Amino acid sequence: MRNKRRLALTLALCLVAGSISGCSSRAKVTEDMIPTVTDLRSGASVAEEPETEPAEVLGLAMNTSYLSELTRLDGDNTEAVGVEAKDIHVVMKATSVEKDLKIKFVNEKNGRVITGTAFAVEVTGADKKAKSYTDEDKDGIIHIKEIEGGSYKVSMKSADGYQSSSDITATVKDKIEYAVVDVTDEIKKESEINVSKEDGAYGGGNTDSSTIDVTLTDTVEFVESTKTPIYAEGERKQKTDGFGQPMYAKQRVDKFGTPMYAKVLSEPYHIDENGDNICDWCQGKMDSHVHSYTETVVTAATCEAVGVKELKCSCGDKKIEEIPATGHNYVESSRTEPTVDKEGEVVKTCANCGSSVTEKLPKLPAPPVTEPPATSDPSVPSGTDTGAQNPANPPAQTPGDAAGTQPTGEGEPTAALRFKGFERFLSEAIQPAGVLADQVRLVGTTAPTSLPVTEKVVYDTSSAPIYDTASEPVYEEQNIVGYKYTGWQTIDGKTYFYDKNGNCVTGTQVIQGVQYTFDTGGKRSGVIGIDVSKYQSSINWQQVKNAGIDFVIIRCGYRGYGTGVLVEDPMFRSHVSGAKAAGLRVGVYFFSQAITEAEAVEEASMAISLVKKVGGINLPIAIDSEYAAGGAGRADGLSKSQRTAITRAFCNTIANSGYTPMVYASKSWFGEHLNVSSLSGYRIWVAHYAASCGYTGHYDIWQYTSKGKVSGVSGNVDMNISYM
Repeated sequence: MRNKRRLALTLALCLVAGSISGCSSRAKVTEDMIPTVTDLRSGASVAEEPETEPAEVLGLAMNTSYLSELTRLDGDNTEAVGVEAKDIHVVMKATSVEKDLKIKFVNEKNGRVITGTAFAVEVTGADKKAKSYTDEDKDGIIHIKEIEGGSYKVSMKSADGYQSSSDITATVKDKIEYAVVDVTDEIKKESEINVSKEDGAYGGGNTDSSTIDVTLTDTVEFVESTKTPIYAEGERKQKTDGFGQPMYAKQRVDKFGTPMYAKVLSEPYHIDENGDNICDWCQGKMDSHVHSYTETVVTAATCEAVGVKELKCSCGDKKIEEIPATGHNYVESSRTEPTVDKEGEVVKTCANCGSSVTEKLPKLPAPPVTEPPATSDPSVPSGTDTGAQNPANPPAQTPGDAAGTQPTGEGEPTAALRFKGFERFLSEAIQPAGVLADQVRLVGTTAPTSLPVTEKVVYDTSSAPIYDTASEPVYEEQNIVGYKYTGWQTIDGKTYFYDKNGNCVTGTQVIQGVQYTFDTGGKRSGVIGIDVSKYQSSINWQQVKNAGIDFVIIRCGYRGYGTGVLVEDPMFRSHVSGAKAAGLRVGVYFFSQAITEAEAVEEASMAISLVKKVGGINLPIAIDSEYAAGGAGRADGLSKSQRTAITRAFCNTIANSGYTPMVYASKSWFGEHLNVSSLSGYRIWVAHYAASCGYTGHYDIWQYTSKGKVSGVSGNVDMNISYM
């Protein structure tokens, strides 16, 4: 079975190496180089690089984003795309804490330590004697211990295909100074390590008699916070504002939800829904504005039917008016003259709509018959017409002659549409044309002086507020002789809890499963906070703040309990940003696995570096001292004196950098693993899960449970009371 595994691993390595190089002349790219190469290709800084989970390829852990680059082939699937090691320039950096020299091999492009290569150097001291050292574990660091203080020249002898670094001069400190050293190039992300073998913060090692949670029973019934004024005997006097108006608890809001004021700066349009000739929004008179309307035809008028038009003013006012019917415009189009035997006719056609009418012309009369006179008159010459006109008996008028009058036809139509109430008019005339009833105004409505048109009403908030008179009146304060409180109250910067009867509680009380201490005057001792890490990944910080939490202590990082690698907590920056935005006070803690004072200085340096990256904090920086992973941590075997010295080295480095140091441990840990008398100059954060803290020494923060419930945090959370 072992041989099969070796064969599979060898085959996998050959495939990966072949895809990278294609030939033996290229430098080998190892798994630890992958983050470096990925950074070069993307051009992104380390802080901007997204977290990526490692992909396991037959035991070879690879960054998934770089793995995709290794397997991306060109068009003919014959040549893999990659970055050669010779394109990466190595820069050597050196640090020293006390009689040690740490030489780091850093990628010049991204400032990250390059791992996976056995770099070799030669170190020459003042005595001109040179010693050679090799990075046997290929972690990108050669750490030389027990070396005398002084100046040394460091020369790179083997770069395994990389561009070699120039020689550097390193200074070895003869005595520890508890000063910050640069470890930024050593800090790893969790995507670059085996988390299960490094993160021992919650391995159960610190569970002892001090940190076994107890269930607390409420001693006071929880009630919501209220504040009810108590007035003096007699009639209350309503308060007036600076404008002389009676005051009410609420201000009137318009249809947009905006609090209303007497003066309006801009609005969509004016409206007078109650018909009092006052704008419901700006309180201005509706007849003080001369409109300049733009007409829009909604329904065109015809020869016989009334039309409709909309008039809209630049101020937003609208109204509807009729368009009178145009009437027919008849023009004679044909004529048939009448005869004695047949009627004639005239056809007239409307020039607007094309309709026509026909008028009949009567037949012509038959010509008159001349009868010979019954008696011949000798005095009248023969052939003389005796039918001459007699003014006293004129002949009948001939129909259709010049003096006649033509028939009038059908005449002009009357308007078919009349206002019969605004709603009926809208339903009959507007809606068929696509105009909504709530977009038009009554005919004749006017509006106040024109104002800028905006989507919502904009009020002058310096003018008189318009109160909602349906709300509670506001009374003169001199009539208030006190208040009745219930629930949590902050008065003059002090916190109290009042029961349902309005009495403030005193002594030690349990409220909603949390124990509090109140003095004889009801003032609560300390303020409540929580501590969190990546294990509380989704937090609504505003809800946390609203739940009465005053502060939070956030894990910034840890040292791996297996290899000692420095790792940033993946939720640190997000937690700090959210907590600060909600107005919480913020501190940080570091889970230590240091086994020397020098490593403690490095841990403190990392914490300070991360704190600076998030813009600072206003609570201490703590070292978390406890067992890791159930007793399997690299620092679990330290003696009491060694652990105390390491704790002091961390705290002194923090203090020398201008921050406040703090030590976290359980009640039992302080007694069994630390010399407390040597820690008197530092803040103390003690964990003791009990009804009251049993730690007899001085402490500044008490962590009283790990099973707290806080709105905004899913699951359990550590609860703390601060007395600072």
